[in-house]
Amino acid sequence: MPERHDIVIIGGGPAGLAAAIGAYEAGCTDVLILERDTHLGGILNQCIHNGFGLHTFGEELTGPEYATRYMDKVAELGIECRLDTMVIDISDSRIVTAVSEDRGVHAIEAGAVVLAMGCRERPRGALNRERLSGW
Repeated sequence: MPERHDIVIIGGGPAGLAAAIGAYEAGCTDVLILERDTHLGGILNQCIHNGFGLHTFGEELTGPEYATRYMDKVAELGIECRLDTMVIDISDSRIVTAVSEDRGVHAIEAGAVVLAMGCRERPRGALNRERLSGW
């Protein structure tokens, strides 16, 4: 029988962390974050420029500072995070199949699944190439 969580969030970047915090603060404390990387924070760990956080935190932050604010809040609330965990399937009945070195292949039954698998920053040159190639 698979373990069960009310909400399973796939992705430990800022969107996934914010979703977990929002769910927790709205009263759903059985939240699990699954992240395939070795650490939380997502692409923001690479965005060393400022410009993040003005609306959410009321100050301008770099990407890593912004991500750290969310990571600290998740830790403060005690929300469970599993790193180095790759989701390989989500069934129609919300059974999340994941694999990790420490747990192997395992199933998690979710009341709800939030997909927050992130994005990536691309330099202007990459955008121009896509436009020229017809993407």
